[in-house]
Amino acid sequence: MNIHLVYLNAQDAARSVAAEIEAAGGRAVAHQADVSSEAEVATLVDDIVNKEGTVHVLVNNAGVIDDRLLALTDLAQWDRVLRVNLTGSFLMSRAVVPAMIDQGWGRIINISSNSVRVPSAGQSAYAASKGGLEALTRALAAEVGRKGIRVNAVAPGRIKTDMTASFWTRSGADDGESRWGLPEDVSGIVGFLASDEADYVQGQTITVDGGRLVTRQRVARRPT
Repeated sequence: MNIHLVYLNAQDAARSVAAEIEAAGGRAVAHQADVSSEAEVATLVDDIVNKEGTVHVLVNNAGVIDDRLLALTDLAQWDRVLRVNLTGSFLMSRAVVPAMIDQGWGRIINISSNSVRVPSAGQSAYAASKGGLEALTRALAAEVGRKGIRVNAVAPGRIKTDMTASFWTRSGADDGESRWGLPEDVSGIVGFLASDEADYVQGQTITVDGGRLVTRQRVARRPT
């Protein structure tokens, strides 16, 4: 299977990942595109379909964080978070669905967040965007399920990435409830959802957080 990576600014990182894939015997191509741009998404997907003939799996993983209290969030900041985290997934999904319908098989995997269920203060925009993404997951699953397309979401907890670096370096590695996760902790479930083995999984959001969600719920119920 050929893998197409999409990046906005991190060209060196994308090329590094592509090199790792090719060193392992695969084939990877890196594309620069803004997934929140309808025109750029159309060009990107047209290019991939013209080269490959179709698209089998889409992982909507583009995301931004711009945490600030709601009273201090202006419309441009709100719009940016929703355009990347939610509208980007809508645009990418809409672009690949025709090819998946034609072949009668497809996998769309949306990367959500446990902030939907346990948002921190200042995450109004981020939590709303990811909550919308989970609703989009269920709605699209209902639309395309009979076409052989499976649409699911993965909701990670605290994962060490470049996007979250300022948080985990400031807060420390662990807090006694659960460790910070690694991308490898999430990739396994994404790989499963992309496979034939997940053919009976549809419209679901699967939590991958080391148990942090249930731990926080238990702590919240303690009497004061």
